[in-house]
Amino acid sequence: MRITLTFHFLIFILSLSTHALATDDDIGKKLFQEKCSECHQQDGNSKDKEIPNIAGTSAILTFDIMDQYKSGDRKSKPIKLKDSAATGDKTETNMNEIAKSLKSNEIEAIAFFLANQKSKPASQTFDQELAAKGKAIHMDFCENCHVDEGTGNIEDASLLRGQWKNYLQSQFEVLSEGDRYMPRRMKKRFRKLSDDDKKALIEFYISPVN
Repeated sequence: MRITLTFHFLIFILSLSTHALATDDDIGKKLFQEKCSECHQQDGNSKDKEIPNIAGTSAILTFDIMDQYKSGDRKSKPIKLKDSAATGDKTETNMNEIAKSLKSNEIEAIAFFLANQKSKPASQTFDQELAAKGKAIHMDFCENCHVDEGTGNIEDASLLRGQWKNYLQSQFEVLSEGDRYMPRRMKKRFRKLSDDDKKALIEFYISPVN
């Protein structure tokens, strides 16, 4: 199902005119600010160490991830809300609820908006020696999909460099426990990583992007 949706979304993108894309970007900006900015800021560059930076994510990947949240294939932890005025009396929500509240064309508009935003790597301390080891591991195990040393914006690969350490640690834990879907090629390689390998990868991903 995920492959079918991605294929249909690609056809949708190719069929749009430049004018339509600009319109969708305006709509996407408004929707993003209403639905997502409390956690992901105005442009998708999170200031919360538990929340991912999603600025610059490919439109296809955003659409696919939101579809996973919408269907329940991907689970979300509860998210505490600071601005309850925008959500009534609710004090928390989750990505599954947010995705279900959006129509497909609204998700598409948000996806286009995010794809046009510039990713700003989070500034944080890191272990330089461990990061060097992590870079070597990345080049051997991950670079084929997460290109340009994890900074590449391609169809179905998440941005890894510049994410918050806390967020990366939580996601590596979810993947290690088998609680999230992984493509076959990723699962095969991820299973070969030791705990020390994963720590080194995280240090590389939080290191400065040149």
